[in-house]
Amino acid sequence: LSTAADDSAKVLEAIPAEDPVGKTVQKLVYRYIAKRHLLPSRRRGYTQKARVGGHKVYLRTGEYEDGSLGEIFIDMHREGAAFRSLMNCFAIAVSLGLQYGVPLEEYVEAFVFTRFEPNGIVQGNDHIKMATSVIDYIFRELAVTYLGRTDFMQVTPEDLRSDTIGNEEAESGAGVPRSSDSALEFVEEEVVKEDLGGAPVPGQTREDHTSKGFKAPREVVRARGPVKRVSNGAELDPAENARRLGYEGDPCGECGAFTLVRSGTCLRCTTCGATTGCS
Repeated sequence: LSTAADDSAKVLEAIPAEDPVGKTVQKLVYRYIAKRHLLPSRRRGYTQKARVGGHKVYLRTGEYEDGSLGEIFIDMHREGAAFRSLMNCFAIAVSLGLQYGVPLEEYVEAFVFTRFEPNGIVQGNDHIKMATSVIDYIFRELAVTYLGRTDFMQVTPEDLRSDTIGNEEAESGAGVPRSSDSALEFVEEEVVKEDLGGAPVPGQTREDHTSKGFKAPREVVRARGPVKRVSNGAELDPAENARRLGYEGDPCGECGAFTLVRSGTCLRCTTCGATTGCS
């Protein structure tokens, strides 16, 4: 419809205003552009249920025979009467604009990134995970579905494929690269007697054996200095190490240390021993 309107505007510019035939053509073109294209009585569409910032949102669409969008319905059944009425009136206004030829792209560019509450995490949608408002979520969903706009989604279709290979380091859960047999690599430690100046440990020496296939082990020593560690694997990430110790990541209200651990329904600081209200 927008293309037809542009072509009609060019035709109108070429027609002289003094010509009576030209005036008649202008009236016909204006009447055609202003004509409302109604949807069929039985129309197709879909209903998308989601939560935006913890608030349920139902989006229902109506389509023409060619699959283009012609109307929308918005329902937030647990909101107040005033907010629900405003959302219904907004949906009717958008639907009328679509039926009179306003491109969906114009609505998307105008209302995406609109910010007001409720906003935040989006649940129940495969591609959209964050929204700055309910209106932002609605037009992101319409842009993804009817315009194929992948720049408005946080999860692309490639991420939902069953054969997608993610980040091995993130999937392993321990910050250590996963080996081919999914086993953790062992850490080798080597202690050299000459470098460390260690002394023999009583009771931990063995006699030499000359039997075939067996070597006499070297004398076991106890290190007096720091031991050099030779590791074939990556060291644990500090964040993962803190997660293994049970730290929640919140600061203590008494000492400010990030060493709060779960203790029943409360949190307890392992540094100063303070709790969040119950013991």
